[in-house]
Amino acid sequence: MSRRQAPALRPLAALLAAALLQSAPVQALDLLEAYRLALQNDGQLKAARARAEAGREALPQARAGLFPNVSANYSFGNVDQERRESGVTSNLQYDTKTFNVQATQPLYRRYNLEQLGEARARVAGSEAQLDLDTQDMGSRVVGAYFDALFQRDRLRLIQAQAASVSAQLRSAQLAFEAGTGTRTDIDELQAKLDVLAADEIQVRQAIVTSSGQLEVFTGQPVEALATIDVAALDTAAYEPGEAQIWLDRALQAAPELRAQQSRVDQTQAQVGMAQAGHHPTVDFVVRYTDSLSDTPALVRGTGFEIKSTFVGLQAQLPIFAGGRVNSEVRQALASAQQARETLAYGRNDLQLRVRKEFSNVTEGLSRVRALEKALASAEQVVLANRKGVQAGTRTTLDVLNVEQQRFNTQVELARARYNLLVSWARLNGLSGGLDESEVSRLNAVLDTAGR
Repeated sequence: MSRRQAPALRPLAALLAAALLQSAPVQALDLLEAYRLALQNDGQLKAARARAEAGREALPQARAGLFPNVSANYSFGNVDQERRESGVTSNLQYDTKTFNVQATQPLYRRYNLEQLGEARARVAGSEAQLDLDTQDMGSRVVGAYFDALFQRDRLRLIQAQAASVSAQLRSAQLAFEAGTGTRTDIDELQAKLDVLAADEIQVRQAIVTSSGQLEVFTGQPVEALATIDVAALDTAAYEPGEAQIWLDRALQAAPELRAQQSRVDQTQAQVGMAQAGHHPTVDFVVRYTDSLSDTPALVRGTGFEIKSTFVGLQAQLPIFAGGRVNSEVRQALASAQQARETLAYGRNDLQLRVRKEFSNVTEGLSRVRALEKALASAEQVVLANRKGVQAGTRTTLDVLNVEQQRFNTQVELARARYNLLVSWARLNGLSGGLDESEVSRLNAVLDTAGR
C-alpha cells in the first residue's frame, strides 16, 4: 500500500471504529454497583453526612468550656472633663488609652460539665442517625433496583405473550380463509393483541419511572440492569429462622433506637444544665491592665500611666433570677420524660415492624414456592390444550385462556421473588444489618457473567 493510499483509508477506519463502539453491548448495572454508587451520590445520604459532620462539632465546642479563656481589649479616646473645686472651674481635655488582657480558667462550673455530657450524647445521636440514613438508603436502592427489574420482566413476558397471540392470530386467519375457522376466533385474538399493546405502553412508562428513581439514587444513567438468575435464587437461603432472634437483634443494634436513646441522654444532661443555674461558679483569673492618660494639668504636663496585675479566684453565687431557673428545670424534666416515652414507643413500634417484615419474608417464601408449582402446572395445561387443538378437542380460545393464566402466574411469580428479596433487605435494615456484605449476598442472585 502506498503512502498516498493510507490517508484516504483513515476516514473509513474511523467510521468502522465508531460503528463498533455503537454496536458494543451496554454494560449492565448490578445491585452491588448501584449500592456503591448510591453511597457516593445519593442526595439524602450526602445531606445526612453533612448533618452528622455538623453534629460532631458539638463535642469540641463543649470541651472549650473546660479550657482557659483568654481575651484582650484595647480602648482609645478623648476625655472632655469639667472640674469644679473651691469655686474654681477648670476644663480638661486629654487622651486616654487602656489595654487589658485576661485569662480565665474555670475551676467549677457544673453547667460546663453537664454540657460536655450533653454534647457526647448529641454526637452519638448524630452517628446513629447517619447509620439509620445509610440503612434507609440501602433499602431504597434495593427496592428501586428490583422494581426496575420487575417492570422489565413484565415487558419481556408481555412481548412473549404478544408474539404467541400474533402467531395464533395468523393461524386463525388462515383457518378462516380455508373455511375451517371462525370470525369469532380472529376477533378474540385481535382484541387480546390490542390489550397487550396497551399493557406494553403502560409497562414501558413504568420502566422509565423506576429507572429514573434508580438514577436519582445512583447519580448515573441506567441503561441496562443485570437480570435475575432464577437458578441462583435458593429460597432456603432466605429462611429467617425464629422471629425472636430478629427482635433481639433489632432491640440491641437498631440505629433508630440508638438515636432515640441518645436523645434521652441529651435531655437528662439538659436537666443538669438547667439545675446548674442554682450552683456557684469558681474561676481562676489572671488579669493585666495598662492605662495611660494624658492629663497635663494634673501631673506636670506629662500625664500618668497605671499598670496593674490581678491573680486570684473569682466566685459567683446566683441568688434570685425571678424564677427563671426553676422554670428551666421543669421544662428540662418534661423534655426528658418526653424522650423516655418516645423511646418506649419506638421500641414497641420497631418490634411491630420487625414482625411485619419477618411475616413478609416467611409468607413470601411460601408464595414463591406455591407459584413455582402453579407455573409448572400451568405449563402442562398449556401443552395439553395445544395438543387438544391438534386433536380437535380444544379450540384456539381455550389455548388463549390457559396461556393467559400462565402469563398471570409468571408475572405474579416474578413479583413474589422480588418482593421476597426486598422484604429480606428491609428486615436486615430494621436491625442495622443492611450493609455492603448483605447487598453482595442479594447481588449473587443476579446474572453478572456477561458484565
